[in-house]
Amino acid sequence: MNHSMTIKKIILFVLTIVFCSVLYAVPGDFLINHIRIDGLQGLSQETVLSYIPVKAGDQFNMQQSREIIAALYKTGFFDDVRLSHDGTTLVVAVVQRPIIGQVTITGNSAISTKQFIEALKKLHFYEGDVFNPSALEQVKDSLEGEYFSLGKYNAQVDITTTPQPDHRVFIAVAISEGQATKIKKIKIIGNNAFSETELLNQFKLTPSGLFTFYSHNDQYSREKLVADLETLRSYYMNRGYIKFNIETSQVSISPDRKQVYITIRITEGGQYTVSGYTFTGHSVLTNAQLNQAVLLKKGQIFSRQDVLEASKRISQLLGNKGYSNANVEAIPRIDDLHHTIFLNFNIIPGSRVYVHHITFSENYRTNDDVLRREVQQVEGGVLSTQKLEDSKRSLLLLPYISQADVTTQPVPGSSDQVDVNYKVAESPSAELQGGVGYSVLNKLMFNASVQQRNLFGTGNSLNLSFMYSRPSTELSVNYYNPYYTASGIGRTISAYTTHSNSEEANIADYVTNDYGLSVGYNWPVSLNNSLQFGYGYENTMLQLGNNPSVELLRFTNQHHRKFNEFDLNSGWTYQGLDRYLFPTEGMLQTLNVMASAPAGGQTLEYYTLEDTVNFYHPIYQDYIGNLKFDLGYANGYGNYGGKLPFFKNFFAGGIGSVRGYEGNTIGPLDSQNNPLGGNIKAVGTQALIFPNPFGDTVRTSIFMDEGDVFSTPKENHQDGIKLNELRYSTGVEVDWRSPLALLNFSLATPIRERDSDQSEYFQFNIGSSL
Repeated sequence: MNHSMTIKKIILFVLTIVFCSVLYAVPGDFLINHIRIDGLQGLSQETVLSYIPVKAGDQFNMQQSREIIAALYKTGFFDDVRLSHDGTTLVVAVVQRPIIGQVTITGNSAISTKQFIEALKKLHFYEGDVFNPSALEQVKDSLEGEYFSLGKYNAQVDITTTPQPDHRVFIAVAISEGQATKIKKIKIIGNNAFSETELLNQFKLTPSGLFTFYSHNDQYSREKLVADLETLRSYYMNRGYIKFNIETSQVSISPDRKQVYITIRITEGGQYTVSGYTFTGHSVLTNAQLNQAVLLKKGQIFSRQDVLEASKRISQLLGNKGYSNANVEAIPRIDDLHHTIFLNFNIIPGSRVYVHHITFSENYRTNDDVLRREVQQVEGGVLSTQKLEDSKRSLLLLPYISQADVTTQPVPGSSDQVDVNYKVAESPSAELQGGVGYSVLNKLMFNASVQQRNLFGTGNSLNLSFMYSRPSTELSVNYYNPYYTASGIGRTISAYTTHSNSEEANIADYVTNDYGLSVGYNWPVSLNNSLQFGYGYENTMLQLGNNPSVELLRFTNQHHRKFNEFDLNSGWTYQGLDRYLFPTEGMLQTLNVMASAPAGGQTLEYYTLEDTVNFYHPIYQDYIGNLKFDLGYANGYGNYGGKLPFFKNFFAGGIGSVRGYEGNTIGPLDSQNNPLGGNIKAVGTQALIFPNPFGDTVRTSIFMDEGDVFSTPKENHQDGIKLNELRYSTGVEVDWRSPLALLNFSLATPIRERDSDQSEYFQFNIGSSL
């Protein structure tokens, strides 16, 4: 009892002392004439005053004292706050926490330093922030949480602090990332309509296996799992299971934190079909147009993707008519009894929108009118979403534009007008290059060129180039004006001289020396289609080697060795690729026809027809199919009696043709068993482009090539056309867009080789800018 009374007396005494000290520290009521802050180190007085809920001229009281202290503690800047007064001056004495002076981050690779800095800034734990020791554990947990979300459950973050002069503190963040946690097993429970194997095939995540060291798809991360769960949901929703639900997704970690087990519990529900659809709310599009946009059939299995695509196509049709703000909502009416869905596409077009102004930004070198002529949308016209995208693509097809983005901005004070802006990024248009390279066919190569693809900002291009290799030497100059006429017809003027030693290129023993001049025109007839036509003059001097074949001697005895020709050519090009380098979808096709005409003196009389196709199509995820065809036919006429001059022949073999065979060696041979080429060419490629771990600058593919060249009419040393003698090869190719040049490497095995064929399993082509 006495012991209890003693404790009560002590507590009462302490409370009395504290109360008296508070009364002493906290001033009574008075009129504030001035506020002074004592103890600041680095923080400005104005900053602190902005947090204090009183100002000079206010009447101070006890309630405000508590509010001031609470407000200053809430900032996190101070370890201690005391109030007093000196006459009519309110004195705020603080003990300020140090300022974070510098932060270093080491040991990180999976998460970039930039990402870490952004995370620290959000936690107010970066340079210039007030250091709060109590926040260290929170910061540590937050940073480790970033790694846990990537599946790195063994990651550790250590934070050390070192006091510095000027009331600052140095922060060192040391990271040990550890190994990524691997997936041991993924289990799906509740599936009946589809097997577990079929469902797991839709996932990117997969248990560790033979090839996961390459794909890293066995490395768990929460983000990847969420994406796979959405893929699973879409898989069911696109197959009629609209009641599908993911009940739980549990991730269990092994005691050593090196493996995880994923268990997904689902409810499938029943499968629903489409009972029909209708349209409401529209007055712009006809029912025929709407029905063409909606590809749903009565009785088909419901697919969420089909419905979204239908809504998107309707919106595009409206956008092309100027209703860019249209709203299309597919409202389902579900019949659970019969497991059917009836869809109501409610269409609200909104008001029609017109283009006020079209502007361009960040085009520092290119004139506005050069860009404007590529834009199909016109000022004052109805806004068309299709024309906006087509114009963007036209800009991206310019060789001096690397990026283009289009935005629309409503005109202030107008409900039906927008301004259109195209923001572009210009690539370097002027290039001064010298190069050295090596290829299996051409051996050591040198080149030098001066190219201006955007001459004085006009969009015109000028190119001067020189190239030397063992088989050939070439000097050329080209000038191209894409808008030679106001209607968009382009013109190219070219002059060149060439020396070619065919024996060095695995062909028969002869040399040609050419010089010529040509003029060509390009006429765009639509966004993807253009026509070409042109003319040119060429002079050719033919020289035979020391031991020419009978075929070469027969030709020179009949037609001499110096020739003039006047060429007429025309062509058609379809450009539907999504990009020039490493395309992923679309097609590029070119069809060219050329015929020589008499030009005085000894004239070459022949014609050529060539068709090339390059087609890309996405197959699955990052897998892309690629088909290539190169077909050619040529022949002589007039004095050449249906025989093509041998030095105008087609050739095949080597990288860029039928890989696995030495360059230019496939096809007819002369009497000395040297490749002579032929007047018919047929070459094709089927390739599968597959993802690789090296990034966007490397493309890998497996392929099968087939091709040959033939000669008609038949002669004693020739077999004519025999398609069953096409050469085949299969292999793998790696293309690397290096900082200096594009490098091609091919490893191929010939199939159905003939005794006269010359195989070459590994081939490469390297060109490097100096």
